[in-house]
Amino acid sequence: MAYFYLDDSKHHPHGFSLAAFAICDEDPHEELESLFAKCGFELTTYEYKSSTIMSDNPKLQRLRGALKGFVRSKCKIAVCVVDGDKNLGPASLALLKKATMHPNSRDQRHRVFFDEGLFSSEQAALQCAAEIGGLDGCTIHFEQDSRSVSGIQVADLIAHTCGTMLLDALGKINKIVDVPNSGYDDDVEIDLGFEMWADLRYAFLSVGNGAGIDDEDFAVVLVEPHGLYIDPSTSSEVTVAASNRFGSMYLGCIH
Repeated sequence: MAYFYLDDSKHHPHGFSLAAFAICDEDPHEELESLFAKCGFELTTYEYKSSTIMSDNPKLQRLRGALKGFVRSKCKIAVCVVDGDKNLGPASLALLKKATMHPNSRDQRHRVFFDEGLFSSEQAALQCAAEIGGLDGCTIHFEQDSRSVSGIQVADLIAHTCGTMLLDALGKINKIVDVPNSGYDDDVEIDLGFEMWADLRYAFLSVGNGAGIDDEDFAVVLVEPHGLYIDPSTSSEVTVAASNRFGSMYLGCIH
């Protein structure tokens, strides 16, 4: 059984909304409790939010880094992109259907947790799921409180990061960050979007592209069949940028 947790990064002023699943092989709550505690937080009283300003808060930065490490080691990522928040709920269910058709997920049972506010009501969510179909293997919990369902907080981190990656792909941000302990003589300055991509690229839900080991594309995996859903409402500009950023991932050496 896999556990799916979904949160969104809300509507961006540049023409898209984005939601993301954190997919875990087992219930992550106990491990997240321990992770929070090691960073000086109590999961029962503190809720991680990516929107919190962290620039002058080393403790929160440490928690964010630990959560990113958790994603890299324990999660798979699936992303949907839409035009407008009202489409996020249905698009997320369409993404869920694609994700559960992944070769590692077929013929399994799954527990799925959606954050609050993605549908007008739980009844509307159930009706939408029935209309999409193909989700019989999923036990879906809608309108969940992220304060008590800790996996949604991980999905919040993923959605925020992927939203920033897409803004970068659209050319809407241009931020350079320092990379300490890079292994080079001096610290390296790189583009923020590239740094985020490099950090999470191995975690995206993907399949091989069929290339042979001697093919130059052997290190490229395909995300779009199962880990990416772009809603038809999305503008052509955002569709192209999302497909370029998330549709496939290069897993080879980047140094």
